[in-house]
Amino acid sequence: MDLKRPVTYRGLVLNSAAGGPGGNNPIDGIRLTRAQYSDVSVHGYVEKRSLDDGFDASDVFIGMRDISLQGEVFARNKATLFDYLDTLRLKFTPTDAYNESPYLQGYLPLGFEQPTLLTVYWPGGFIPRVIYARPTMQPSYAIDVRAIKGRSSDGYAVPFDARLQAKDPRFYLPEDVEVFCTGSGTTGTLINRGNYPAPLNFVLQRDASETAEATFTFVGMGTNMTVTIPAGTQTRTVRVDSIKKVVTLTVGANETLRMDLIEFTADTTWPKVPPTPQGDSPAGFTWTASPALTNSRFFYNEAWV
Repeated sequence: MDLKRPVTYRGLVLNSAAGGPGGNNPIDGIRLTRAQYSDVSVHGYVEKRSLDDGFDASDVFIGMRDISLQGEVFARNKATLFDYLDTLRLKFTPTDAYNESPYLQGYLPLGFEQPTLLTVYWPGGFIPRVIYARPTMQPSYAIDVRAIKGRSSDGYAVPFDARLQAKDPRFYLPEDVEVFCTGSGTTGTLINRGNYPAPLNFVLQRDASETAEATFTFVGMGTNMTVTIPAGTQTRTVRVDSIKKVVTLTVGANETLRMDLIEFTADTTWPKVPPTPQGDSPAGFTWTASPALTNSRFFYNEAWV
């Protein structure tokens, strides 16, 4: 996270402070001074072997990530200072974040930029990234009498510390990479310029005029799966969310959980686009549909860890 570049959370720019030496005094706005990421733990690494020596190795998964954002709120007058603090508290209130997006459970994008030398991919020299984080508490701050008793021409300042939790520890590119799947099938390749596998999601649809049941089979990206789109007389949309690992069916205005619509074979699992660093070959896939699909797509966000 480059603290000199825009950092945003829930529409609030966290490093917008302007003024100071060489500009208009005093400083006004919010300035980030420190961003700290916690260690990411590993789960399911080894477990005690029952009634025998040693340990059993198990599937390995990384855990959540904690984030601490520290900075200062500046204002040219005392009233504006407390208005800024009200805004900061609201944006970092867990219940308000949850109410903004119950589907995401309040885990909303913390956006920032990171410098890079991979200018073949990123000509501007910066990679935009987001991590989906939810506040764990309201931000702490300290109001020192020396900071609020001076003249308005000197300005006012209050330091703060905001804590967030990212249950998904990955950093993502904000823009979706989309591949539309219309027709009966094809082969192709996908690129993930990040350094970590990116979950691959699907939106499969049958229009009201297409009343027959349809099947969609996808092979590649670590999976071999078949999704069924039920027969019906209304538009049916099946969504496969490989991050939450759920499948839903939307008919009209009603969306229901339908895990029975997906089937995995050959002990494979939810698809992920592997990292394909600069110069590596893209990852291949094959999909088929019967009958042909319209208005369907799969998409992902390139990922880093």
